[in-house]
Amino acid sequence: MSETDRLEELESRMAFMEKTLEDLNAVVTRQSRELEELRTAIRHLSGRLRECTVSNVALPSEETPPPHY
Repeated sequence: MSETDRLEELESRMAFMEKTLEDLNAVVTRQSRELEELRTAIRHLSGRLRECTVSNVALPSEETPPPHY
């Protein structure tokens, strides 16, 4: 293999690796954005769930005294 062939092979590999790196960077960026959107949605849904949760225990001010009082 001549020096020129080796150089062309290395340049070709480098170009392929640069393209792969760009593709992977795009995927990581997209996933990071999606992850943040999911975190926001979970916080929002958690807050709504806390608002909707009905407790079976009445507040002390709402409790009626037991019959033996």
